[in-house]
Amino acid sequence: MSGALVYDNLCAFYGSSQILHGVSFEVGQGTVACLLGLNGMGKTTTLRATMGLVDRLEGKVVLNGEELRGPTYRRSQMGITLVPEDRKVFPNLTVDENLRVAKRKAARGQDFTIAEALEIFPRLGERMSQKAGTLSGGEQQMLVVARAMLANPHYMMLDEPTEGLAPSYVDAIKQSIDAARNRGIGIVLVEQSLPLALAVGDRFYVMENGQIVQSFVRDEVLAAPDRLANMLTVE
Repeated sequence: MSGALVYDNLCAFYGSSQILHGVSFEVGQGTVACLLGLNGMGKTTTLRATMGLVDRLEGKVVLNGEELRGPTYRRSQMGITLVPEDRKVFPNLTVDENLRVAKRKAARGQDFTIAEALEIFPRLGERMSQKAGTLSGGEQQMLVVARAMLANPHYMMLDEPTEGLAPSYVDAIKQSIDAARNRGIGIVLVEQSLPLALAVGDRFYVMENGQIVQSFVRDEVLAAPDRLANMLTVE
């Protein structure tokens, strides 16, 4: 697939423990791939492995025909951004400074602007001069997602972006995903909220014990949503 993010038999290790066992899937430009599964099944490790944040990797991840290699900053320069689950803002910088430091030109010529980010996250517009470390958890989450958009990447990876958020904040995150997809940005989404995944996802991959055990396209899931819900329920 031209311009795709391709996972090819990816294996990942923390120390001597193997976490991922031959993960393979593709994400096209302007599409949303949802990684689903119970906790501890390898979803977050898949995102961390993409950025080179695990101890050892086998297999490969290919972006636009070029294998992702080297340290995290190099992979970011190639066009990948990660929004981690622990909301890493620059606490001593203002909201405005956090946004400006992330701003990067888009290779495809359709830059996200700060003004556009604030249309999606108007709460941030009310906090521009406030230190990021003093924001609420929901506001910090909106800030890290806005920063990822402003990096204008080829692909965004979002790790549990709505965990613990109020419904109004969840809606803003959904808007940001839709906006990014409309700009041709591909997205890998790890999300416990099945309603959000169903609202934005194009393909769905269910993970168990570090492997993808089922995959579905959107039409299959919408035709039988209970099937996917049952796979994600603890008995």
